[in-house]
Order: sequence, then structure tokens, then C-alpha cells
Amino acid sequence: MQRFLTLAALFTVFAVAPLAQLGDASPAILRALQLPALATEARRAGVPEAAVQGVLDELRRRGLPADEAVLVVREEVDAVQAGAPKDNFGGFVRRQLDAGLRGQALAQAIRAEHRARGIGSPAGRRAPGRDTTRSGGRRP
Repeated sequence: MQRFLTLAALFTVFAVAPLAQLGDASPAILRALQLPALATEARRAGVPEAAVQGVLDELRRRGLPADEAVLVVREEVDAVQAGAPKDNFGGFVRRQLDAGLRGQALAQAIRAEHRARGIGSPAGRRAPGRDTTRSGGRRP
């Protein structure tokens, strides 16, 4: 499954970006490659497979590029790790997609909703377990 998602992310990026523009697309490609790992992270956090697959299918169906989908899935995974209900993974995202939000605006709306519900960490702080100051990001 992870191999499929990696290939799908690569195909999406390469199918959209002409080969002459690959240098400009490098950051987007690197972000897109995070999508399979984020899906695995969501599963490990206890999100049901059907919910993870449903969000990924919805983002793909709506035409969100893989690098933008990473922003959305990252916010949802962080929220679950911070205590948000696992069975509602992606529910708010679907409503915001219906309202026409995409990319960074969608990620910001998700963050604002989580803050309003008291989910996650205070502004400027990362979710527990995501220590990026040490190599490997693992807690002792």
C-alpha cells in the first residue's frame, strides 16, 4: 500500500509538471513524497484504514495536488495525535473542500478549527512526540 501511494504521488507530480520545470517543482516533489509516510503515521495513531483511505480518495477526487494534500493530512494527523477523535478523521476537511478551500487556506482553516476546539498544542508549538530539535525526532 505504501509503495502504491508513493508511486501515485510521484505520478501526480510528474504528470502535472513538464520535465523542463522539474527544478522549480523540487520543493513540491519533496512535500508530495511525505504523503505515504503521513498515511502510515495516521494508521499507527489509531485512525481506521477506511478513514485514512477515504480522506486520500477525497483529496484525489477533488484534484488536490499531492504536495497540498500533505499539508491537509499533516494537520489531521497532528490533531489525532493531540487527542482529536479518530473516527472523525477528515470530516472537517470534507466540509471545507465542499466550501472551496484548497492548499494553505485549507490547512489554516483546519488549524483554526482545532484551536477553537482545544485540540492540539498552543500556537507555535508542535504536537507531543514531534521533537524536531534532535536527530530522528524521537522522544527519550
